[in-house]
Amino acid sequence: MTVHGAEAGGPLLEGRGVVTRARTLAVRRAVEAGRGDLADDLALVAGELVTNALLHGGGCRGIEITEVGEGMRIEVRDHTSAPPVFGHASEESLTGRGVRLVAGLAVRWGVEPEPGGKVVWAEVTGQVPVGGGLDEDALLAMWGEDWGGEDRAPRFHVELGDVPTDLLLAAKSHVDNIVREFALASGGADAGFTADMPLHLSAMVDAVDRFAEARLAIKHHALEALRRGEPMTRLALDLRADAADAAEEYLSALDEVDAYCRAMRMLTLETPPQHRLFRHWYVSELVTQLRAAAAGREPPAPQPFERRILVELDRLVTGHRASERAARLYSVAAALATADTPEAVAAAVLNEGLVALGAAGGGILLAAEADKLTLPAAVGYDEEVLARLRNESRDAELPAAVALRTGEPVWLESRAERDLRFPGLAGLEATTVSLCAVPLEVQGRRLGAIRFSFTKPRLFDDDERRFVLTLAAQAAQALERTQLQQARLDASQRLQRSLLPRTLPDIPGIDLAAIYHPFGDGMEVGGDFYDVWPIEPGRWAIAIGDATGTGPEAAALTAMVRNTLRTLTMMESEPGAVIHRLNKVLVAASEPDDERFCTVVFGVLDTTDGVSLALAGGGHPPVFVRRAGGAVEVVPVGGALLGAFAEPHVGTARVVLGVGDIAVLLTDGVLEARRDGVLFDTEGVERVLSEEVGGAEAAGVALERAVLGHTGGELSDDMAAVVVHVVALPVPST
Repeated sequence: MTVHGAEAGGPLLEGRGVVTRARTLAVRRAVEAGRGDLADDLALVAGELVTNALLHGGGCRGIEITEVGEGMRIEVRDHTSAPPVFGHASEESLTGRGVRLVAGLAVRWGVEPEPGGKVVWAEVTGQVPVGGGLDEDALLAMWGEDWGGEDRAPRFHVELGDVPTDLLLAAKSHVDNIVREFALASGGADAGFTADMPLHLSAMVDAVDRFAEARLAIKHHALEALRRGEPMTRLALDLRADAADAAEEYLSALDEVDAYCRAMRMLTLETPPQHRLFRHWYVSELVTQLRAAAAGREPPAPQPFERRILVELDRLVTGHRASERAARLYSVAAALATADTPEAVAAAVLNEGLVALGAAGGGILLAAEADKLTLPAAVGYDEEVLARLRNESRDAELPAAVALRTGEPVWLESRAERDLRFPGLAGLEATTVSLCAVPLEVQGRRLGAIRFSFTKPRLFDDDERRFVLTLAAQAAQALERTQLQQARLDASQRLQRSLLPRTLPDIPGIDLAAIYHPFGDGMEVGGDFYDVWPIEPGRWAIAIGDATGTGPEAAALTAMVRNTLRTLTMMESEPGAVIHRLNKVLVAASEPDDERFCTVVFGVLDTTDGVSLALAGGGHPPVFVRRAGGAVEVVPVGGALLGAFAEPHVGTARVVLGVGDIAVLLTDGVLEARRDGVLFDTEGVERVLSEEVGGAEAAGVALERAVLGHTGGELSDDMAAVVVHVVALPVPST
């Protein structure tokens, strides 16, 4: 009963699930021969021989199963002439056990060359094997025989030198694991258990297979050395010229496979670094020598593996240093992203720079309007040095000042060079041997200089100089950003102050206070405003409002509202009439698509006969009154937005105040302050005022602290409030 020829090469080998079908065929043949007792062993041997052909023989060309004597004989043909070997057993290796398994089940087994490859056969009788097959020494000896078959292509000798045996075995086991996983994936796809392999993965499998001869030869050398107990294996190969192209394809394929391993797309782990180094070394040496020999040139002497390791070590050290400094620069950039002051910028740069350079001290000096340089931060210097740095002049003959004036870096690599160029340093920093100072420059504008001191001689190579210069460039850009931010903040604060009264007027019997708190970082001018001014004897105007938007547009609208109110009260003091006229002015000043409007509460505080507060407003929050006994009243004024309608509804109210009473006029930034979606709201104001708050200023401070406490210190809108506290009733004039 034989399976061969068209049947062996046809449906069995080209269909799905070659290994599974081979096992199934073995069971069927055993049963048909009346040897069902051999079915399991025969199926196991068939599976291992076909798997070995797929993994190490370039594929299976055919299978024959026949009755022989007391048992069954199975023959498997593949495409390579190289004989199989007993794999080296290890914890990492997932392959190499197939030949040992066959030898353990078959009473006899062997391997024979034939045109186009070889045949591996085994006989299974159910009896205990008694050494009727090839042992490990016999298989290794076969490598010395002529297994070329009909392959008479010229071969060229390649000498690679000595390599650690254990490294060779581990590296080849890892590649065998990859080949095995590819074969399993391909078999799973063929059997319909998994998806088809992508074409580029199939191409990688083919590339590995084309290099099988050299790969197996190296494995053979390692196994021979292991059998002899030799720690080093001498690699010498005889290969065809086309092995050079196959080697390059093999190397490229395995490098790409590593990407899949790193992405955890395979069960096999990524190639260990030492294996990858060995693989790149021997493939490059093999290709160089093989192509030289094939071209008739004398092959160059191979680079010893030890030398390649030293070269790689140098490269790794250099790369590690570069990556470490790149990581430092990244850390600096991350820290500078949130640094909003020169001090924070200097601290971030100096801390990373000192560690990366191994410097003993460092500092940043900045140009100022005065002759002296400023020192926002310094690390590693004692108080005496710090005091001198703080008093360093722009014109001093010292490294930082010179770098600032000239725009050129200063590199001092020894004490002698230090004393020659800067004699004054000896008294300033007695322990400093080497020093560098680099200007901080942005778009041609020099902001200052950064300096690092070293207590040992230091040679500043190109890499170190580039690192310091890059560090300085990062610092300069961040410093310029903080300076621009500070200038913008100063301008914003000046503009905001110009929109608020510098002081509140003194009103007999009345204690006045006001609070204003900008939102965010204070960079933008808010729309909240307040004002208090006299309009006639015994009567005072109080206004508080909120203009739409932020920035210059809000500032312009706020200024217009304040100035208009002051102008209107020169002609009219009745609150409702003033608000109506203000609305007309806003509507007349608006463009068709303009959204310039505001909310306002305008009041007249009358102290001519007791104390009363007449109020009018449009769209603004209510006024709060705390009575002397502690009760809190909410006085809604009402009304519509001003500037939005030609004839708006204007709300009015009147409050009579007694001694000890407090009236609070505020903006919606107080009520709408929120945290986790919870508003401060009117309940928050009532809660603050219901407590013993003291005078006007104490009440304003308590309210501000309560709002900031509610929001966690972060406001989403500016807030303002005016507090009126009646201390005593005014004495009527006679």
